[in-house]
Amino acid sequence: MSAEDEFCNGLYGELQSEGACGWYVGKSHRALERGVQGMRADASILEVGGNLGEHCEYVRHPYGEYLVTDYRQVDFVPMNDRVRFEVADVEDLPYAPKRFDRVLATCLLHHLDRPEQALREMRRVVAPGGRISLTVPCDPGFAYRLGKVIGPYRSLRRRGVDVNPRYFHYQQHRNHYPGVMSIVEHVFAEDEVSVRSWPLPAPTWNFNLFTIVQVRVAT
Repeated sequence: MSAEDEFCNGLYGELQSEGACGWYVGKSHRALERGVQGMRADASILEVGGNLGEHCEYVRHPYGEYLVTDYRQVDFVPMNDRVRFEVADVEDLPYAPKRFDRVLATCLLHHLDRPEQALREMRRVVAPGGRISLTVPCDPGFAYRLGKVIGPYRSLRRRGVDVNPRYFHYQQHRNHYPGVMSIVEHVFAEDEVSVRSWPLPAPTWNFNLFTIVQVRVAT
């Protein structure tokens, strides 16, 4: 197992659930589900870049299938018998067109080598009228960078972990917020898109922590 896999399967989850970082993560998960309505009781959901399935517990609408995917095998424990895990590359999803009623991604796009290709794959596998839900961190905005310093960076230093947190962060966060949002706007130009940021309602990414994008795919 690589050092990155060990981090994501272990320490990452701990950091995501404690202190300022845990507060932020909980807010972002709940925000992604706010206003998601009208899903069928047997709806099929695909989560891409889902890691250990941390988002599953926040989903409140009905579904018949919840498929969590990540590019690597993880120590996944399903929360119920409708949830399962598969290894899948979001830039080349192994699923038929229009296969899912909803696709969601939490804090994924800034990690990818080809975010535009990933978004096109998400759109390809969603049925017409289906939904794509995205959380986009406002990185490298001022508020987001400040949150990193007082949250996970401080936690890593306190634990004595042998890693440069700033280097690790920006090695992983390859794509900046304005670039990601411009790609989102381009890929979903024909669809119905709603955007809201938190904590400020205005789209001032330097003073917000994340943006929620909800896409209704054109029929």
